[in-house]
Amino acid sequence: MQRFLIHPPFADPTQPYLSLPTLKGWLRARGLDATVVDLNVEAAHWLFEPSTLKVLGRRIGQRFSHLNRAHALDFDEQREYVALDRARWQLERALAADPSPIEVFRTRDLFYDATQYSLARRTADGLFEAVSAAHWPFRFGFNHASHAVVPWSFELLERYWSERHSPLHEFYERAFVTAEDWDWEAGDPPPRFDADDVDFIGISVVFPSQIPEALYLCRFLRERLPNAFLALGGPAIHQVTVHADAPRRARLLEWVDAIGLYEGEATLEALFPRLEAWRAAEGAAARFELLRDIPNLLVLEPGAEPGSGTPHLGPRFTLDLREAELPDYSDLDLDAYLAPSRTLLYAPTRGCYWGKCSFCYYGLTDTATATYREIPPERAAADLASLSRKYGVKNVYISCDVLAPKYAVRLAEALIEKQSNVRWSSDLKIESYFTAERCELLFKSGLRSAAFGIESGSDRILELMRKGVTRATLTEVNRRFHAAGIATEWMTFTDHPDETHAEALETVRWIEDEAEHVDLFIVGRFGLEAGSHIAQEPSRYGIKSVYYAEGDDLRLYAEYTHRSGRRPRAVDDNIEDELDRVATAWDLHPYPWAGANSTHHSFLHFLEYGPRVFRTHFQRAPEATHGGLTEPPVSHIGGMREKTRFDVERIEQNVTAFFAEYLPTALYTTLPSRRAGGEGGEEVAPLTEAHYIAAAAAVRPLYSGS
Repeated sequence: MQRFLIHPPFADPTQPYLSLPTLKGWLRARGLDATVVDLNVEAAHWLFEPSTLKVLGRRIGQRFSHLNRAHALDFDEQREYVALDRARWQLERALAADPSPIEVFRTRDLFYDATQYSLARRTADGLFEAVSAAHWPFRFGFNHASHAVVPWSFELLERYWSERHSPLHEFYERAFVTAEDWDWEAGDPPPRFDADDVDFIGISVVFPSQIPEALYLCRFLRERLPNAFLALGGPAIHQVTVHADAPRRARLLEWVDAIGLYEGEATLEALFPRLEAWRAAEGAAARFELLRDIPNLLVLEPGAEPGSGTPHLGPRFTLDLREAELPDYSDLDLDAYLAPSRTLLYAPTRGCYWGKCSFCYYGLTDTATATYREIPPERAAADLASLSRKYGVKNVYISCDVLAPKYAVRLAEALIEKQSNVRWSSDLKIESYFTAERCELLFKSGLRSAAFGIESGSDRILELMRKGVTRATLTEVNRRFHAAGIATEWMTFTDHPDETHAEALETVRWIEDEAEHVDLFIVGRFGLEAGSHIAQEPSRYGIKSVYYAEGDDLRLYAEYTHRSGRRPRAVDDNIEDELDRVATAWDLHPYPWAGANSTHHSFLHFLEYGPRVFRTHFQRAPEATHGGLTEPPVSHIGGMREKTRFDVERIEQNVTAFFAEYLPTALYTTLPSRRAGGEGGEEVAPLTEAHYIAAAAAVRPLYSGS
């Protein structure tokens, strides 16, 4: 029987993710196996195929022509009209790109050419704008898949599938063609599976951006493989599920036979030998009895009435990392990723040795971070050497919550002793333990970039965050890393509960003061995570209440009220203006591109040009990086060059005015929940799809020529 472990879209296509090769390595060491499939990178290639672009262009052109010839547009049609108008230009640019973005990202000379890389990056981003316009009202990118306004409700997720809104539906049909449906004469690749020979498919949801496509795939694969055991797992779906109440857990289990929570090694090891009996069992009760004692597996215990049931979680299992197996990447084409050279991920530790930060909720745990565990550093160094030889890889991202300082140094010593040639990067927590000598040792071992959770430039906020470090220590130790030749990447954010305007500016201006010692940075905005210490003890941070939008069934986006009230818009604008001013000294871009923290593309540029690359290299091609782009050639697809009959600028003004009035009410006021299954007494923000549609319907139509 065939078994598959799938990494779904949308996520970083520049390097393979670690989780599924880790599970495969564990299974194979125990005489079991499953085939790892990276659908995310396969989908990236499909999106850039000329045939895909032409179909997308026809869809955009036809829809634009339809709206352009209307007598009037309602509010949502106005928003779609603007998106389609912009998308026409972006799609034509993608069609005409020569070389294509895929070719640029995978060809060394093109990748390291600032002009070529910047144009390819902007073309790729533009293509996603076109994909989003063609599949309005949804928005897509390599790090997001969302509705244009409202959060994901169960109803919206169901309709996303039933109305075939995914831009990847045709790709899935090709990727999962069965032997029965395969066109033998068309010369297509052979079918991936025989529908009668598949008994398990597991879909790993690492990032929230993968949730919509993962659930879409569940429905898609259930139609094609009705007898296979279908499961979800991974950090993102874990965090959604572990904090969901019983009714919401039951709703999630409507998509699959089970959800793997926490770590998955023991789960699959126990499940796989029972799959044959599970398929043969008659009735839900018999199947449940086969699954009830499987570690970390959430299944539905059938109730007395048809359609009723209670979510049941098997016994908790946490891996002793000394028993971990070497990740197995053998199923993946490592040259298919959108980068000119290979990289691998490896996790010598799990959890966080510190585990106290107020805001942090990360990974496969209930709150904060998982229990800290380590693979002995000597064995980890041997693992890295083995992976390097087996897969022809020199570059490694140490993918873990954080390396403990002493462990990082011991790992470096072991790598040096083994004369390893790997070059690596990782996340580190700054501690005074990192002396200048130890930083030099880390560089000698191959460490070439380190991302630091700097967080804030205010000592008061750092103390409130429970970071256990001062601004002075952060400054000094960061300088030691930079002096050793290791690129320093700062992760900071504003709006931690109780932070003042002045303290937010301290962070931005501290980055400016340390510009000669900071090689990349990000300044995000605080988001309240359900498993964080702040969420567990909100009053300690001045939070009066925590709530969600009524339409946010997955509880992905927590809102809160603070004793100080909401920060005025003018204050936020001032912080953003200061950040924009400071950031002009670097060439910064969002994930997964060069210019973002901890990405493969950024690391490769550090290796090629040194730590200061984002203050020197891309500045040599300012027009390609930030300037206006030339008009693309005409594609001759109908509707792509049709003259606009509605005033686009006026629509944009209408949209800005609408949301300035709508969002404060929809997101920042609360009312008792009206949803079935809502927790007793729960208050929610009124934002739902129905609420937005009703508000948009009240906006006057825009007439052509007016």
